[in-house]
Amino acid sequence: MDHERGRHAIPSRGASWRRSIGPGVKTGALFQRALQSARSGRLTMFSRLMQEVVPFNRPHRIRVVDLSADQCKVLLPWRRRNLNHVGTMHACALATAAEYASGLCLLNAMEHQQVRLVMANLNITYPRRAQSACTAVAKLDSQHLADILAQLDKEGRGAFVLKAQVKNADNEVVASAEITWHLKRLSA
Repeated sequence: MDHERGRHAIPSRGASWRRSIGPGVKTGALFQRALQSARSGRLTMFSRLMQEVVPFNRPHRIRVVDLSADQCKVLLPWRRRNLNHVGTMHACALATAAEYASGLCLLNAMEHQQVRLVMANLNITYPRRAQSACTAVAKLDSQHLADILAQLDKEGRGAFVLKAQVKNADNEVVASAEITWHLKRLSA
């Protein structure tokens, strides 16, 4: 036990559990193959892989339910760990689903380009309570993608906003998010 860091020692920077999906050629190639598999409809294994790549999301059991060239849709299941103390979906679980859909949508659109993606800002509103499983959807139109790629070509990095909506089982919006991402092109 490491009393300086809490209950358990935190692995040092660069520890083996900390995998990057950009810099490593093997890891990047594995992720690209997994993305290709998900695009063709094999989403279960991809969802499981994403739980390993982003361990924070594992307890939420978020599943990718649709991944296409211009959008990503994820399911946030109705389960105890995702609920708050009053029995509705926790605001942080909704924010996590929105961030997940937005980031995956952006990574998917980057195709074979190796980029590092870091969330810089999340602005979210909650117009109503979520009392069921929810889906988060992020969409990236071709013009927005062209602007992002032009900025990356010009400077190798940039900050970009992508919106996501979270809806309940009745298709009512329960959260709307604007996520600012810092993207950096990585050298091969």
